[in-house]
Amino acid sequence: MPIRPFARRLICLFTLWLAAWTAHAQIGGQSSFAFLRIPSHARTAGLGGLNVSSADRDANMLLSNPALLDSGMHNQLAFNFVPYYAGITHSSLAYARCRPAGAGTGRWGAALEYVNYGEISRTDDAGNPLGTFRAGEFALAVAHARTQGSFTLGGSAKLVGSTIETYAAYAALFDVGGVFTHPEYDWKVGLTVKNLGFRLRSYTPGDQPELPFDVQVGTSFKPAFMPVRFSVTARQLQRFDIAYLDPNRQGPLDANGNEIEPRVGFVDKVARHLVVGGELLLSKNVNLRFGYNHLVNRELRLANGSGGAGFSFGAMVRAKAFELAFSRMYYHAAGGQTALTLACALGRVIKKKNAP
Repeated sequence: MPIRPFARRLICLFTLWLAAWTAHAQIGGQSSFAFLRIPSHARTAGLGGLNVSSADRDANMLLSNPALLDSGMHNQLAFNFVPYYAGITHSSLAYARCRPAGAGTGRWGAALEYVNYGEISRTDDAGNPLGTFRAGEFALAVAHARTQGSFTLGGSAKLVGSTIETYAAYAALFDVGGVFTHPEYDWKVGLTVKNLGFRLRSYTPGDQPELPFDVQVGTSFKPAFMPVRFSVTARQLQRFDIAYLDPNRQGPLDANGNEIEPRVGFVDKVARHLVVGGELLLSKNVNLRFGYNHLVNRELRLANGSGGAGFSFGAMVRAKAFELAFSRMYYHAAGGQTALTLACALGRVIKKKNAP
């Protein structure tokens, strides 16, 4: 691809980001299809819940940034399972078919997410039981990426749905991303504009909650002589103040007995956008992961402590054609959530079966 057409694509991506920023700068704190913000696999969960710049041959990363599709994840199938509280489960499946650079077909991937909320009790206005009903949400994504020099551009189309009893909502959403890979150093910068799109159907007529739009930028860097890769990711760049203050929470009192209005300082506001993660690269096939999410720490902490909210850790082990990853992310003092990933390089398994 000539440089000029590729540069025009970068300009179009930047223009799209600016347009989205303008259109969504004043959105509120609530949105529908909020499950799209939750980490669905062990890698992002272990790195603090967010990453748009480090794939490490993990096909699941197409959900974070479609431009992270890489030839190292060619013909990989990954299954993920995240159990939450009260029997809620988050399952996902991802597959990547990424030919080496220059093969002419680019890189393709697909993913399916499903959140099962289980059975919920149905009652009348007086609280009398009337049986149960089910609720769930899903997202089906198809992604494509192409590389020119040090830059990779990618995009994905998603069909998203949510059902609650007899009510249903659907939307067509799109992610657009880019990744810059330094030609000499182990350094990447990623940008993604997530969940642009429109509603196909709402739960009820006139119901139009916001979509989970997000602009994210991140970087990952491994020093030349250190077995550690650091990542920093910023989210919600379309608006500055994303802090939420509970109006029912009583603040401290001054000397006259008057309540002091709680405020969020400038540094705290900036930090709530950031997610910090790291990977300890013990070997080519064994990694340890850790992360910190300041927004989770501030919003889900208790009055007398955080209980580790916002911190996460995990590990990954590869053995021949298989990869097993485990992560633990703490949301609240009540405990954390576990994310499990099992990935398989199908090409290596099929070759072995067909070998004479």
